[in-house]
Formats: sequence, structure tokens, C-alpha cells
Amino acid sequence: MRRYLEESMPALSDFKIRAVYSELTKSSNENVNHSHIHDECEIYVNLSGDVSFIVENKIYPVKPGDIIISRPFEYHHCVYHSEKLHKHYCIWFDVKGNEKFLDIFFKRKAGEGNLLTIAPSDSEAFLSLCNTFTLPEKSESRKYKNFFMLIDYLSNATLGYINSDAYPDDVIFAINYINKNFSTIKTVEEISREANVSVNTLERHFKTTLNISPSDYLKKQRLANAAKLLSKGATVTEASDKSGFPDYSWFIALFKKHYGITPNKYKKNIKK
Repeated sequence: MRRYLEESMPALSDFKIRAVYSELTKSSNENVNHSHIHDECEIYVNLSGDVSFIVENKIYPVKPGDIIISRPFEYHHCVYHSEKLHKHYCIWFDVKGNEKFLDIFFKRKAGEGNLLTIAPSDSEAFLSLCNTFTLPEKSESRKYKNFFMLIDYLSNATLGYINSDAYPDDVIFAINYINKNFSTIKTVEEISREANVSVNTLERHFKTTLNISPSDYLKKQRLANAAKLLSKGATVTEASDKSGFPDYSWFIALFKKHYGITPNKYKKNIKK
């Protein structure tokens, strides 16, 4: 007697994967255009360097073997603390229609669970798999097989520990304050007043901790929000106003400088 089990399997939509292996220093990184927010999922794998990652309102220190994951429009950027050579992999892939296969990216709150660590026994195989994505792959079936092997490694990884004591309290407070109020903040003085420190102290701590000024961090958060709004169908004017930009023309110029295209073209490209 034969028994058959019939189940409805969800369909997998075709998607693109791109990857790079990079070696950068603090000075060379300053000449690279980093969007820090995009409509793809990202897997960052650290091999060396003196860096941290900001994801939403969390600061994640990273060491060799650590992984940072982010989903579409989850704000993130890498912070360089010294000129030590930063070796890493970055893998990006679009996810439209495939979110159901990627719980590790989508079944969590933004800014939570971004730091992962692979077991030492799996490290060599995992890094070898990462490297395959930087090489030409003629077989579509092998590409998808390797991809889901990668996702399986991530799903079995350990959540990284964040030592919040490693960062000044005023910086942690200011990041949270900016993330919640970026659309209404008028000046850095307002941020420093709420953080209960002087402007000079806040700027010094931001520079030494994050290698960025409070005003630049504020601009990045506003740009990230504008990009998110544009992706959801907002007009350029709406994206500018709701993200707290006081001047429409300045917003367009700043957006183009940061993303390489105008807000209107960005919106059209997202819809493709």
C-alpha cells in the first residue's frame, strides 16, 4: 500500500544576486559613495578591520567572522575607527515575492537581530560560499542552491552581543533622539540640549565614536526616510517635507549627491 503526501509549496520568484569582496581603509572609504539604505537585503561579512556598524538605532561592534544583515530600507552604515585594512564581503539580493523564504530578515523588528556569528566549525565553509557569489556562475540552479545554503547558515548563526557600555551615553541618547525626531529637529543645539551635554562635547563624541558629526547623521536619517517614502509612492515634495528638509531645492541636490540620481529618477527606478 502506497501513501502520498501532497502539499502546496510556495513558488519562488526569480531574483538577482550581486556580491563584492572589498579591501578599504578609512581614507579610501571616504571616497566611496555609500547609500546606506536601499531596496535590497544585504549580508555583510567582516574579515578584518577596526569598524562598527550602525543599524537603525543600534551600534554593533564587529570583529572578523561577524555578519551584519539588513532588509530593504533598514538604515545602516559602516563606521571606520582607524586606518586598519577593512576586508569584507557584501552580498545584495532583491526579495520581491520571496519574503516568505527569508524569516531571518523579515520576522524581526528593524534594528534588532542584525549582528550574527557563525560557529567556528562552519566558518571556512561559509566564507568559501560567500566567495562563490563574487565569481561568474553559469548555472541558475547552482546559484539558488548556494544562496539557500547561505541563508541556512545565517538561520543557524548565533545572535551577537552588544556592549552598550562601550559607547558614551550622550551618543546613544542622541542616536535614539534623532531617529525618533529627525523630521522636526531644527538644530544640533536642540539635540545636545536633550542629551544634556554641550554641542562641542556631543560633536567630539560623535566624531570619536562614529566618525561622523551629529548634523551629518541627521541628514543621513532624513535621506534614508525620504528614500523609503519615495519607494512607497510619495511625491518628491512629500518625501522632502515629511523627512524634515527645510528647503526643497537643497533636498534634491543633497539626495542626488548621496544617491547619484535625482529623487524623481530614484522613485522611477524603484518601480521597475
